[in-house]
Amino acid sequence: MATRAPLTEQEVRDFLRVWVDAFNRGDAQFFDLLSPDVTMFAVSVPTRIDGRDTYREGYAPSFLNTQRISQVLTPEIRILGADSALVSYHNRVLVGGTATTMRTTVVLVRDANGDLHVVHAHNSPLTAATTPAVTPAGLENITVLEERVASASATTGTPK
Repeated sequence: MATRAPLTEQEVRDFLRVWVDAFNRGDAQFFDLLSPDVTMFAVSVPTRIDGRDTYREGYAPSFLNTQRISQVLTPEIRILGADSALVSYHNRVLVGGTATTMRTTVVLVRDANGDLHVVHAHNSPLTAATTPAVTPAGLENITVLEERVASASATTGTPK
């Protein structure tokens, strides 16, 4: 069995580009690029989210087919070993006229098939979360929107 070459920064950048594009389109591929046992800390959820299925179940209804713009600022990629990398960056996400800026850290691991997946993502607001003025009936939608923004930031990666 041939050994595969160690993970490169370019492979990580390519993965992040695909993940962010899926995020921006509101495409289900975004969830598919998460590891089945992913752990996530999101802006609008006070506890850790455990598992891709749990995350998808909670956020797919408001995420899918919703366009957004994610701008990755000052990304840094650190290769941790032959099959893993840590990526950190600032992320500005615009959804429906509301912009949120956060700090994001993502851990990627290459599986036995050679495919990269997000195994951990942590998002934290750079400033207080930005939300539009709404009536109480719209507050639940804002919480879901903030989570989508946090998820988006975990997906982005653009060249320095």
